[in-house]
Parts: sequence; C-alpha cells; structure tokens
Amino acid sequence: MRSPGTLGEVSLRPRSRRLGRPVASAAPAGPGSGDTPIPEQAWHRVPAEELIALVSRILVAHGFPEIRARMAAEALCHGDLTGAPDTGVAELTRLHLPAVESGFVTPGAEPLLIADRGAAALIDYRRASGLWAVGDAMDRAVVRAGRFGVGLVSMRGAGPFGRAGHHAARALPHGMIGLVLAAGGVEEHPANPLGMAAPAGAYPEFMLDVNLGDAARNPEFAGFALMVDVLAGVLSGVADHEHDTGLLVMAIAPTTLRSADGFYRAASALFGSMLGWEGGAPIRYPGWREAQYLEQCRALGVPLSASVRRQLDSLAIGLGRSPLSTVG
Repeated sequence: MRSPGTLGEVSLRPRSRRLGRPVASAAPAGPGSGDTPIPEQAWHRVPAEELIALVSRILVAHGFPEIRARMAAEALCHGDLTGAPDTGVAELTRLHLPAVESGFVTPGAEPLLIADRGAAALIDYRRASGLWAVGDAMDRAVVRAGRFGVGLVSMRGAGPFGRAGHHAARALPHGMIGLVLAAGGVEEHPANPLGMAAPAGAYPEFMLDVNLGDAARNPEFAGFALMVDVLAGVLSGVADHEHDTGLLVMAIAPTTLRSADGFYRAASALFGSMLGWEGGAPIRYPGWREAQYLEQCRALGVPLSASVRRQLDSLAIGLGRSPLSTVG
C-alpha cells in the first residue's frame, strides 16, 4: 500500500519474517476466521492492485487529480487489506462520494501554508479530501524530519480521512516513526483520534489505530480527549471553526538521535518481548495481525462483500471499464 519515498530516507536493515513461534492473531477480525484470519472463500476476492486502481479511477471521475486519487484510494482500501472492511472501500459510496457531491469536500482544493517554522508548519487544506490531505501532511512532515530530526504539521480544513494509522504508516518506508492525532469533525463524520506507526526491527511494524469507540471505553478517555483537543484542535485553530477537523501530523527520525543499528536492535528487543502465549492463546502487538492479513490479501485477493462488489462493478461499468476480476 505504501510506496517508498525519496526524501529523508534512512536505511535500516530489512526485517526477517522467520520467527520461532507459529504466526497467529490476537483476535480474529474482518471476514476471516481462525488464529490468523484468511479471507473467506465465500466472499468475492479481487486482486489488490486492481481494486486500488479502480477506486482511483472512480475518484478521478469525481474530480480528484491523478496523484491525489491514487493516495486516497490506498487510504480507503487500507481497511479491506488489513482485515477491517467496515472502514474500507465500503465507505466510498456511503461517505466519500456523497461528501464530494454535496460540496463538503473539494477534491482539487489547494492547501494554504499559513506558517512555516522549519521543523513545524501550519496548513489549511481548504476542504480537500482527508484521504489525500492527511497523507500529504505526513509526507511533508517526513521531509522536515529528514532535515531537522522531527517534522510537525498542524493542519485543518480536511474532510473525512479514514484510518489515522494508515497515514501514520507513511513514515515507515523512511525508517521513521509516524503519529497522527485528530480532533473535531462534523457530528456524522467523527474523527478517528489517534494513529501511530513505528519500525519494529526484525518484526512486523507496530501500528496502533484508536477509534472513538475504543477510546470511550477507557476510563481515562476524558484526559485523553483533552490532550488530543489541545494538540490537534487548539493548536491548528480548529476550535475557531465549526464543522472542521484539526490534526497534528508528526514524523520522527530516530537515527538523528542514535545509530540505525542501535535503534534496530532496541526495537527488535522491545517488540520481540511482546510475543508469547497465555492460556494457549497468542499474545501479539498492534500491527502484527494487520501485516499477516495484508500478505494474505496480496497473495489470495482482497475479500469483498457481495453488496460492495456490486457497487464497485456498477461504478466501473458507468466509467466504461470492465468489472473487477475474481481471484480463483
């Protein structure tokens, strides 16, 4: 899903997928079943790249510039490729296209740089699609982190953006840590408040994605919500704007503080220590299951429900394109 960038890259040793214990998931998710959920044969399975390409063409037909459409399609398909289809391409016709058609999102809006302080910047995205805008902000943060060790973009004026963890993970190909905090959003499109991604040394990358339902069940949610509101809402100025989402997007380059080998070894030790078994059940950290599911989808195809498949095929035919292929 993520393409390695060319700016601010840091070379870290490639991780090994050869682990001593059987690979299993902390909890089944998405349409799969078993320890490591495998896309069900009963669902329609389509090639991952073909799915992303079709969604990209649909977005182009709705006014998205080509590059933005591809980034937005990758963000939208993230849920389907990591075992959370409810936050995936099913939201195309339910949320994102209606937002464009109603004028709530302006696909071609040009961001306005309000303040630039080297390592930090404040940007108003002026109602651009959040599926593209938050990823663009992370790319900008990565470039700044390549120069200063840390890059921070405070942003506002972005539409619904999907899963924060996907955008945070854009820092990973550069060997960096990514963090996304979000506050505000209109009532019918509440923001996904936190996403974090970090290299895990020899193991699959750490990826934490917190949604409002998860956070609300935490007794310390009130304090967490205030922290996010300050860092993402007040800092970006979204507190002065109704029906807006404020975000803090940050990239951290570990190798500006220590050697790449040292960071790699420490990350391997930390995340390796998180793996184990308890009562016959596997213990895994956030990001492990998603990495396994992503590999399965690339090899076996992406599972889509019949209703979502029909919607996509209908949109494809309307664009004069062939329906999605079926794997197997």
